[in-house]
Amino acid sequence: MSSLRLTTLLVVALIGGALIWKSLPARTTPVQGPNPIAELIPVEIGGITQWLLIRGGDREAPILLWLHGGPGSAQMPIHSVTGELERDFVVVHWDQRGAGKSNPPGFDPGSMTLEQYLCDAREVTRLLRDRVGDQPLIVLGHSWGTMLGSRLVARWPDDYAGYIGVGQQVNTLRGAALALDWLRNVAPDSELVTMAPEDFRDHALYVRLMQSVESHGGGMNVSLPSMLPRALLAPEYRLPDYRRWLDGGNRGSGPMWPDYLGRDLFVEVPRMPVPMLLISGAQDINTPVALVREWFEVVEAPQGKRMVVLDDSGHAPFLTETPGFVETVRGFGTALVEAETESW
Repeated sequence: MSSLRLTTLLVVALIGGALIWKSLPARTTPVQGPNPIAELIPVEIGGITQWLLIRGGDREAPILLWLHGGPGSAQMPIHSVTGELERDFVVVHWDQRGAGKSNPPGFDPGSMTLEQYLCDAREVTRLLRDRVGDQPLIVLGHSWGTMLGSRLVARWPDDYAGYIGVGQQVNTLRGAALALDWLRNVAPDSELVTMAPEDFRDHALYVRLMQSVESHGGGMNVSLPSMLPRALLAPEYRLPDYRRWLDGGNRGSGPMWPDYLGRDLFVEVPRMPVPMLLISGAQDINTPVALVREWFEVVEAPQGKRMVVLDDSGHAPFLTETPGFVETVRGFGTALVEAETESW
């Protein structure tokens, strides 16, 4: 048998094996620890089936509820990137409505409103109390997840021990104005730089602006192809889930764009009633660090606040500076448990 034919057969066998493996029921791998929990569960939330991944080495550790971005960019298939957090927390990844495994055929994008997501998050909170326990629950939001998480915690502070915002969304149009100023410096020949910030009330133009920011190094700074191998190896996702994942990501914020435009953190969350940690990437122009810092400096936070900027990161510091990100989150959780927020 020729080496070429043997190689072809091996490739076909690998592809066939991968397809068969990805057709098996979704599951999650065990977690090592003294009292572990590892569950992948469908639950009825807000009238549709939504999926939760709950993992931790000690089921009595603080709960870390991770609210992904997008709103359609589910974090579950790449949760292993920050798997070290499972040593210190019960980490919960929730595919929100319209994202990943919670993006069923026939999904109604009209249900994508901030109020509906807040109601869903409240249901998730109650479910975690019943299923895991009454230990401290910390909300971690990324990008869109910060729009949801900051308001969730500010509205119902008695249910949450702390808030972590990663790539904090503050004000969409003010962020677009800062992105436009940045683009004028790095890409002066772009046709977008001739526009005014108000022009980006148009969703299609805003998407173009963010795509240009990404292409010039002011966005995630992590390519989708680099994440695909990890995502494809996730046992929590079956073959149909990947199409749902991509469909949700491509849908993005379009259905709730008027909601996005009307949100202003300066007005809606002038006070954060729980301990707060903000983590930004210095190169993030998607949610510009300058605007995040401006809100951070004025928000009243009687329980303590801290902002950390990771120099080598953009909009996704948990992907680009994972060890530093994990240690920062771990330190915040430790401070909460030990009630030493005054020492930040």
